[in-house]
Amino acid sequence: MTTFINIHTLISHPSSMMNRDDSGMQKTAVFGGSVRSRISSQCLKRAIRQSDIYGEAVAEKSIRTRLYSELIDFLVENTDSEKNEIEKIIYALSIKTGTLDSGIKEEDEEVEVINDEGKKEKVKTGNKLKIFKTVQPYSAAEFKELVIIAKESFPELYESIITGLPDKAKKADKDKFKKSIVEFQGILLTVKSVIDVALSGRMDTHCHNRNLEAAMSVAHSLTTHSADIEVDWFTACDDLAEQGSGHIGTTEFSSGVFYRYASINVDLLAKNIKSTVSEVTPIINTMIRCFAQVSPSAKQKVFAAYNQADFVMATHSNQPISLANAFRKPIENNGDVMENSIAALVKNYEKLTNAYELDSKAIALDLTDSAQSKQINLVNKISDIHF
Repeated sequence: MTTFINIHTLISHPSSMMNRDDSGMQKTAVFGGSVRSRISSQCLKRAIRQSDIYGEAVAEKSIRTRLYSELIDFLVENTDSEKNEIEKIIYALSIKTGTLDSGIKEEDEEVEVINDEGKKEKVKTGNKLKIFKTVQPYSAAEFKELVIIAKESFPELYESIITGLPDKAKKADKDKFKKSIVEFQGILLTVKSVIDVALSGRMDTHCHNRNLEAAMSVAHSLTTHSADIEVDWFTACDDLAEQGSGHIGTTEFSSGVFYRYASINVDLLAKNIKSTVSEVTPIINTMIRCFAQVSPSAKQKVFAAYNQADFVMATHSNQPISLANAFRKPIENNGDVMENSIAALVKNYEKLTNAYELDSKAIALDLTDSAQSKQINLVNKISDIHF
């Protein structure tokens, strides 16, 4: 039976704007008939991946990019392979399975300049840039392991990849190279994935063997109550002017108690990193801490909403269990909004587990000391939340 660790946190942020839409406005969602402030799952996952808490707990973080030359330079610096070898391998991994269609293309290089009207515009330099068609995660550790396995176990195959196609390739040459590409890409199935890729997954429309199902599902964070989106009117004062300002602008912001939820498929995580279930415990403990302590960086220099969760609960279950519906009816936004949100979440958890006879064990940290439950083991430190 599959094991899931479900992470639930309630975190209060004062004035902040951690996630914006394409218009620069505060992200929102309508839930239970009322508008809520929202932080997208992708925003939160990136913040966690870039955090010190996560970085100190893992050996390596993936590099997500579509910049070809920059990736080659990174791998030259962080692996033992020569630049020519790296370029040949990256090319082989970019080939669409069963074809010679590459996921690498060229586009015109553009730079941003200020025109005569004082406005920014992009102009072409006349140079060509190599880029990948999509942003993909890459890892030096994965690359090194792939090279080692290929060289030691499949030397002839590795040599054919490095040699590549002859200048005037015939159909037989192309067919043989296609077969080599398929076999080389197949080695990826034996390579251990870096942790953040194992958690968040990878989808490559060209090299299917690079695809990996995400072991972690992350919800968009919503406020437990209706949100009032406010507008900050600000000026940038000109110290050398007699009066007035050099710039006037506005930005949206909001405040509230956010419910964060994530579910980790423990068995899939272990499979993705070629490990055992017991060996992924430290990773799960790190993710619990990250969901309780890490916040997105957007607008933090002007809002400084560096807050940590008042309530953290992890459950050990045989299925994902979200408790978002505890807040379908918005909590009244007053001085007790955190305590009332905790009470609603605990009540919803107890009702779900009892009504559906769920096999679920819960451990929680409550900084408000307001939670009351016979089904939840309350602890005093986040390090005590583990299974």
